[in-house]
Amino acid sequence: MEKIRVCVRKRPLGMREVRRGEINIITVEDKETLLVHEKKEAVDLTQYILQHVFYFDEVFGEACTN
Repeated sequence: MEKIRVCVRKRPLGMREVRRGEINIITVEDKETLLVHEKKEAVDLTQYILQHVFYFDEVFGEACTN
């Protein structure tokens, strides 16, 4: 039985997203790790970033082509 591999590619923001002022919240940490930075607000209204870490068999960055 073969193992299923899960690979992801982080795409760059599109022109429409850039025009709307959207920001990049994903970082490729290494060839197997992806970070998602989530903006949060505490009860006292201070803002902070919560990082979610995801692991895959392979992670490709924005510069990678098909």
